[in-house]
Amino acid sequence: MAFFAELKRRRVGKVAIAYGAIAWAVTEAGSVVLPALRVPDWTMTFIVIFLMVGFPVAMVLAWIFDVGPQGIERTEPLKDTPSSMHVKLRLAYAAVVLLCMAGLGYLLYERGMGRAHAGEPHGSIAVLPFTNLSGDPARDYFSDGMSEELLNLLARVPGLKVASRTSSFAFKGRNVDIREVGRDLGVETVLEGSVRQAGDQVRITAQLIDTETGFHLWSETYDRKLADIFQVQDEIAGAIVDKLRIELGPQDQKLAIRDKAPTQNVEAYELYLRGRDVWKRRGEENLRRAIELYQAALGHDPAFARAHAALASAYVVMPGYTKEDDDESKYLPLAEASARQALSIDPNIGEAHAVLAQINAERGDLLDAESGFFFAISLEPNEATPHHWYSLLLSRVGRMQAALSQARRAQELDPSSPVIAANLAGMYLMVGDDDSALRLSRLAADLGLSKKNIGVETTVAMRRGQWAEARRSIAEQEDVPEKLRPEAMKFIDALADPKLRPEVIASMHAVDPKVATQLDLIQPYLQLGQVDYVYQILFAALDEDPKSWVNHWDLNHAWSPEGAAFRKDPRFGELVRRIGIVDYWKQYGYPDGCRAGQDTPIVCA
Repeated sequence: MAFFAELKRRRVGKVAIAYGAIAWAVTEAGSVVLPALRVPDWTMTFIVIFLMVGFPVAMVLAWIFDVGPQGIERTEPLKDTPSSMHVKLRLAYAAVVLLCMAGLGYLLYERGMGRAHAGEPHGSIAVLPFTNLSGDPARDYFSDGMSEELLNLLARVPGLKVASRTSSFAFKGRNVDIREVGRDLGVETVLEGSVRQAGDQVRITAQLIDTETGFHLWSETYDRKLADIFQVQDEIAGAIVDKLRIELGPQDQKLAIRDKAPTQNVEAYELYLRGRDVWKRRGEENLRRAIELYQAALGHDPAFARAHAALASAYVVMPGYTKEDDDESKYLPLAEASARQALSIDPNIGEAHAVLAQINAERGDLLDAESGFFFAISLEPNEATPHHWYSLLLSRVGRMQAALSQARRAQELDPSSPVIAANLAGMYLMVGDDDSALRLSRLAADLGLSKKNIGVETTVAMRRGQWAEARRSIAEQEDVPEKLRPEAMKFIDALADPKLRPEVIASMHAVDPKVATQLDLIQPYLQLGQVDYVYQILFAALDEDPKSWVNHWDLNHAWSPEGAAFRKDPRFGELVRRIGIVDYWKQYGYPDGCRAGQDTPIVCA
């Protein structure tokens, strides 16, 4: 009790409270003002340490001196108090001061340096899907498009790590704490917002949040006309770069702001976004509808380069979905013309470069295709389609692990695309990962692509000897011609019972070429062990037309587990020499498990 009485007599409690209040106010003000003034980062640290060191000094002075009517006077010790008691009081006081100093330091750190940390540079961000508040779910394409535009703009900023579209869009429609989002995506900040459209007016709300503290670093609401949508996107991107305190050089500062808007016509932009939404679903009907929407967009703005590029993408994939005769000769020139028109307006559109690369791949110009895809991806690394198409080229030349990596990246960037999911399923199938192939095949079906067009389940069932399942699955495949179904069932029977193979193989030889050519049956022949016959028909095809491998068959069958005996055969080197693919391998790398031979272009283990 004597100790507390002495504290009261010397009035040190009042000094401690006053000092703590002043220190609190200083750190609160500093945490807000100093980041805005862009003073060095160590300034807040210095203030906190200075206040902590000043506390025991103030407490010692409060113990020794007092302020009275006569001014500052020395506080005299109590009379008739033993000297040993004075020592004990001073030691107890010192312990209390140190304890209070530790507590004050912790509070100042949390409220001062902790909040000032929100003003430190941040190097990563996730752009969550903006919420559609327009009252019409059919307009999700517009709010999603807003998010994707901002993501693409921010991805161009050097030094800023932007979470992929797949990671960010996985949180669409979910009410998740921002700190959990930060942990899951490994980012320091999150951009979220909403879009409300009414007529030609749009309200866009955006807010940038620190995922560690949950504090809002920045928020803004934009009430604009639709015609100003691109200006708003640039303003948001520029504000984010500023608030994240990313130090950019004069040239880099322009990267998050476009030189000009993609189009000045709002109707053209909306038609373009609708076309993109339809295009992702593929199928002949959807592709024709996407082409109509893109053409309508170009009708409003013929100088809309991205609409030209998107139209080229629709044309270039059409041959895989139509049943028209000679569809490649019809659609590939249209795709090339649209892509070149896009590049004449804006030479930095990665999608248009990717279309030209895909056309080169379709024509067998593999070296030009490789360099084209590389350039397209360097321009727009967060665009899924170039990665998707590049994976097809890589699988065609046997670089399966690289193909799998590109297919995965495409699926990360666009997890809602059933075609990209199906392609990844096919890549897993080629490398023998049947479980992953089935998982992605089912995902593609869930996203809207019919299982009847994928064929993964049929191949996996045959590999596993599940003959009843294989028969059921192949009977449901829509891409198997009706007249060929009896032969397909016989083929499965021959796989199950080798005694039936001679009869089935003879039956396959007699298939009507109008139903399926012998080149169409290469994969079944390889599964039945007919390597010699496959080489016979391939060399005969090359004798008749040196470009037949481009138009009627390719080497994809060589890289699957079923093609192992085929690619290990000594004749494989002569085949690839005649195709002309060796120069590609010399420049970009040989297929997985293969190398250049001494007396042959390639040797595969």
